[in-house]
Amino acid sequence: MSYVDTSIIVAALDQLDPRQKLAMETLEKEDNKKISELTLAELASILSRRESMLSELSKKIEVREELIVPVLILYVMRKFKLNYRRADGYRRVPALGSLYSPFWAAIELSSRFKLKTLDLLHLAYIRTLIEQGEEISKLLTVDEDFEGEKERIHQELNVKVETLRNK
Repeated sequence: MSYVDTSIIVAALDQLDPRQKLAMETLEKEDNKKISELTLAELASILSRRESMLSELSKKIEVREELIVPVLILYVMRKFKLNYRRADGYRRVPALGSLYSPFWAAIELSSRFKLKTLDLLHLAYIRTLIEQGEEISKLLTVDEDFEGEKERIHQELNVKVETLRNK
């Protein structure tokens, strides 16, 4: 059971990425893949910046331009059999009030993992989903920034980091 980082989806879709074939094969063969709302938002942001491609595609498949990004996300989710899992809940934090659970987890994890914000948020979503009862044993990514924290992630979250690289 894997949590899929946005980077591997983007690599699988990008014909210029040297890891495209490996990312595509991994996403197609891996079972029970989970994504979070963070993955959806990142993917939407990346797709929305490809304006000429979106315009061309919306005409080709006859979908209104304002709907093309959600349509593409649904297509990607079906193509790779990605299962969206929502993180629920809020944590009451003294002096701050209520924080959305993944954001509180990111704040807690930030002192132990030296990662960029989006990478830290992916770990926070993984931890939150596990706390909600989701089975996640692996993080699939092409983002090599996770490599430096690989052992600590395994120790603290019991999640193996699998970073795809061309051999």
